[in-house]
Amino acid sequence: MKKLTTVFGIILTALSALITAGVKTVFCACDHKSESGMWMSCHWAEQALFAIGITLCCASLMTVIIRSGKVRAGLALGMIPAAVSAMLIPNVLINLCMKTDMRCHTVMRPAVMLICGAIAVCAGITAFSGLKSKEKA
Repeated sequence: MKKLTTVFGIILTALSALITAGVKTVFCACDHKSESGMWMSCHWAEQALFAIGITLCCASLMTVIIRSGKVRAGLALGMIPAAVSAMLIPNVLINLCMKTDMRCHTVMRPAVMLICGAIAVCAGITAFSGLKSKEKA
């Protein structure tokens, strides 16, 4: 179980780093300024996702570093609502552009949904394996 938890901790770290770096590079939102020079709402969705991504990176790194199974389980359980919150940010909590063919709808939102869903599943497996661990807290 310890090896399984470590493997999923590494996967969590990779996925968290992907969401953090990806929202700024590969699947970033649309051009952030409107014609009037104001920030578009998809910019704020990207910023919120970046902040949650950093939080997920820190928690997933701790699941790799910390050896206590119960502490790892607690960290992983805390990552699940953070990942679900990140899934809800684009177009549920923060509205995206009005045009549905814009980059924020076609690239950013599906990528965030897929990666954060994978983070939530991996965190659940990590938490379950940590709770089944025989290690002492």
